[in-house]
Amino acid sequence: MRKFLKYSLGFGLAAFGYDEYNESKIIRRNANTIRCGLNILYQYKIRFNAENANDVHETVAKDIYETCIRNDGLYVKFGQGIAASEHLLPPPFFKWMSLLQDKAKAVSFNRVREILEEETGKRIEEIFDEFDEIPIASASIAQVHKAKLKNGDVVAVKIQKPNIKKQFGSDMFMHHVICAVLQYAFDMPLLQFQESIQSNLQKEIDFRIEYENGEISRRALQIIGRKDVHIPKYYEEFNTQRILVSEWIDGIKISHQDEIQKLGFNTKQIMDTVISAFAEQIFISGFVHCDPHPGNIFIRPKPGNSKQYEVVLLDFGLCIKLENQFRLDYSEFWTSLFLQDFAKLKQIVQKWGIGNEEMFASMQLMKPYQMKQPVHCHQVTKEDVMKLQLKMKDEIREMMKQTDLFPKDLIFVNRNMNLVRSVNKRCGSLVNRINIMARYAQQGTQQFNDILESQKFNRKYHSSLMFELRLWVSGLVYSLLSIWLKWKKNQKVEDFLEQKQKEQFQGIHEQYGFKTPDEKTFDA
Repeated sequence: MRKFLKYSLGFGLAAFGYDEYNESKIIRRNANTIRCGLNILYQYKIRFNAENANDVHETVAKDIYETCIRNDGLYVKFGQGIAASEHLLPPPFFKWMSLLQDKAKAVSFNRVREILEEETGKRIEEIFDEFDEIPIASASIAQVHKAKLKNGDVVAVKIQKPNIKKQFGSDMFMHHVICAVLQYAFDMPLLQFQESIQSNLQKEIDFRIEYENGEISRRALQIIGRKDVHIPKYYEEFNTQRILVSEWIDGIKISHQDEIQKLGFNTKQIMDTVISAFAEQIFISGFVHCDPHPGNIFIRPKPGNSKQYEVVLLDFGLCIKLENQFRLDYSEFWTSLFLQDFAKLKQIVQKWGIGNEEMFASMQLMKPYQMKQPVHCHQVTKEDVMKLQLKMKDEIREMMKQTDLFPKDLIFVNRNMNLVRSVNKRCGSLVNRINIMARYAQQGTQQFNDILESQKFNRKYHSSLMFELRLWVSGLVYSLLSIWLKWKKNQKVEDFLEQKQKEQFQGIHEQYGFKTPDEKTFDA
């Protein structure tokens, strides 16, 4: 027995030393993760009670954050995913996880050089005339450098960080373990979605797939005929699993509204273009960019006509091709909301294993929704909130139980919509996003074929008089509400709608011992 322990210890130390020498640090990272998982179990299953609930949430959230920082790589992306689920988790989780947005570490230029030469088989000087050693941006799995090709083209070079591929299998196993722990601690069926998350992350670390996604998105724009949205040109000859070279874009992040206005552009028109472009992806082409945060949406003067703007979409690593039937069903779902076709609405959500169509509609609209009342016209009362509080916990649990029916596409569509909503909010709630979504949904109900396969888009569509009337009423109410809120409360529409959503969610937070969400809880 003593000899066995001696050899085991020696083997363990040798493995740890090899792991550290190769920089993958899988053993160290896994040990960090296991310790964090055990702490979560201790905090929620032994220490947790009504009196110290928020202290426990704070402790656990901080521990997960520090684990993500220590482990780096995909763990930063996992933490950012938690931050995107702030409406389901206690406020401390969003407070800590949102800090990860700017915490991805950059790797040295020597390592960048090694990766470039490994992937291309050429020295960096053979490909580029110029190459900035300091990256202009660093994210969880990659960083971007500005460079100039031998032909004089200025390009953005996206380099995957070392060890991401080596660490992927181990990291996903640990992700599965943590999901299991959280499922046990919170009594929420998280593991059912783990396979979908892993599959999409696997695609995101292969830059050849990002290249393909960008080309598909470009083709969809050409078929639809949209001229005010641009996707950077990719250089296929330099594209590998860990390198992506694309056209350099001199533009302004959409969140920098003051800078955009200095160029003389109408920011309301720009926001209309942005929301329309993503609505077209969801309801028309069915090929959806699932990471449209402000850093991936740039505005620039249109080449050849500086008086016109052009919206530039970046980073197609996380995209999803919607099933055509789901796209049609989701289009009909949105149209039914406006036409108040409750029979059709119920039929669609039941097909997806959802029992409460009102609650689900509220989640999709990202505002309170009540049947029998038009969209945008409903003012939430205290009685409404009380009813929702009594039903919400059981309804959400019941909805999540039927994950075999719940369309996985919806997870990524909702991510897109929440980020787009957040962009609209940051820019001052410039446009009525719900009306724009509804109009494209109406077109989507009549676009039966997959346009990417048929290469044809039928722009002519029939819009019922009732639908147009309800859309007009909704737009009028939105405009009047905007004026009233600005005059009476100095508040924007998206802020007002978020406040009403907070009231809806307050009940479930209180039932789990959470604090009432703070003012940042519903920020993207």
